[in-house]
Amino acid sequence: MAAAPAATKLHCTLSLTTEPPPGSNSVDQPASQGSQYGPIHCGRVGFGGGIEADSFTVPDSGDTVGKFTQYFKTGTIKGSFDITPQESEFTSTNFESQTWVGTMKIVGGTGVYSGIKSQKGTGVLKCSSPDSVHLTCTEKIKVSMAG
Repeated sequence: MAAAPAATKLHCTLSLTTEPPPGSNSVDQPASQGSQYGPIHCGRVGFGGGIEADSFTVPDSGDTVGKFTQYFKTGTIKGSFDITPQESEFTSTNFESQTWVGTMKIVGGTGVYSGIKSQKGTGVLKCSSPDSVHLTCTEKIKVSMAG
């Protein structure tokens, strides 16, 4: 019987920007759906820097849920997230800073990451934004690189 692959702890930082919808030069506030893009950096050797692209919706629960792809030099990582807004003074006319806390899951990848997946369910995703358009996030997750 083969040994289970060892878990690797990933700690990454992201700087995402919500893209305006097609045909517009601004992002509706607060956005109920959309796409975000921006740089990602994972301190772990073998990952380094790359770009993340995601798509999200905000259902009636108020959470922000979506799917992401992280593009690195040697492959991609795909997954999903579900983050919950924390208390703030954010309304449709008041763009105060906002924070979110939730979970993320890695479901696969390509290239050298073709066997990557979350260990023990999900990781932690924390984001903050001064204006709900520009987000700074950190993700912490245990992954395995099963082949």
